Amino acid sequence: MKSGVSFFCPAYNDEGNIRRTVESALATFRSLALDHEIVIVEDGSPDGTAEISDGLAEEYDTVRVVHHPVNRGYGGALRSGFESARNFELVTYTDGDGQYDFSEFGLLLDSWEDGVCVVGYRLERAEGFRRDFQNRVYGLILRMLFGLSVKDVNCSMKLFQRDHLDSIDIRSDSSFLDAEILIKLKRLGVGIVEVPVHHFPRLHGQASGMKFPVIMDTVRDMISYRLKRG
Repeated sequence: MKSGVSFFCPAYNDEGNIRRTVESALATFRSLALDHEIVIVEDGSPDGTAEISDGLAEEYDTVRVVHHPVNRGYGGALRSGFESARNFELVTYTDGDGQYDFSEFGLLLDSWEDGVCVVGYRLERAEGFRRDFQNRVYGLILRMLFGLSVKDVNCSMKLFQRDHLDSIDIRSDSSFLDAEILIKLKRLGVGIVEVPVHHFPRLHGQASGMKFPVIMDTVRDMISYRLKRG
């Protein structure tokens, strides 16, 4: 496996965000002198996200795009990213909506050592109390059901080893995917290191994490995993 970083970002209705996200990642990897690949997972967006993503791939030789003909949802886009971004020994991702400062990837890299994964947690959640409360309740349920104790399981700043990811089978198509990966890696003895990162308001488009069908899909996958794995 080549030394360097595979980066991916799910993108849906992010025509106003995706260029800034990708160019921030490019600048970060260049400043750290890291070999890299960048994969945009364009999740069947009805806006101009696909066209802008293709333009970025033409402009930068380390960028490529995976297109979903129909929207697969956030978990499905993450699965696609993990499957596609596999050319380097480390794998990282963030959302295409620009709510994270990817220059803080250096904090994750500084905290990484062989045998661990690094998980960011938001110092202050930009969407306000309701989403923060939802996150805290979700975290409590994960601790009770699976013994997974992390501050912010769905924070989209994480760093994994490719060989760790290849040792597990990722099945979720919902936002439970973040928790599924950490639960399975923890059971394999992979350590979890947590690092604080900043979170910013979304400048363009609307997030979908609070929509009832999205929440129910997450609950469904969580219960299914609990019943199957115990």
